[in-house]
Amino acid sequence: MNNEQLAELKRRKLQLQEEIRLKALRDRIAPLINHAQQGNHPYRVYYQHENLSWIRHHIPVRKRDGYLGMYDDFQIDVDDASVVEQLEIREHELMSTRFQTLFASISPVPTSLIFCYEGGDPELEVPVEAFLSNPQVFFSKPETWVLSSDKSWIIEYIWDQGVIRFIHIGGPKPRLMMKIVIKA
Repeated sequence: MNNEQLAELKRRKLQLQEEIRLKALRDRIAPLINHAQQGNHPYRVYYQHENLSWIRHHIPVRKRDGYLGMYDDFQIDVDDASVVEQLEIREHELMSTRFQTLFASISPVPTSLIFCYEGGDPELEVPVEAFLSNPQVFFSKPETWVLSSDKSWIIEYIWDQGVIRFIHIGGPKPRLMMKIVIKA
């Protein structure tokens, strides 16, 4: 094979890998898009390759607490002992005004949110109203990161720990502002 043929094979391989990645992305966020469409909420899908591993490249992370597996599961690296506020809510309260009030304590309250799954890649942006209309739809994956559109806040849902962590990332170092423990 000559160099042109090798280059063409390499280009086709990369194109196929990208198509597979985009199909997996569409399949993964299909329920979220359906929710946004049912509520007549605008949405934006982040297909661009530059969004891959955004969290890992922009926010300090550590291996997820208590995780002994061989995959590189992570959480945002913050000092858990310095949490400003910690409280408990029941799982059904995610659909209540109590959770909406807790969310409204973010200052400034974002207008839209970017949802990141599987590796912390930004995948879908929706208005805050779409999220608050049914947070359980958006917290349907074991690890979910919700990034404010201005990238000053991140909400981290860690399913196996049963916690939602509100982390301010707009300063020089991420700071855990609120930790919500979800009771069954």
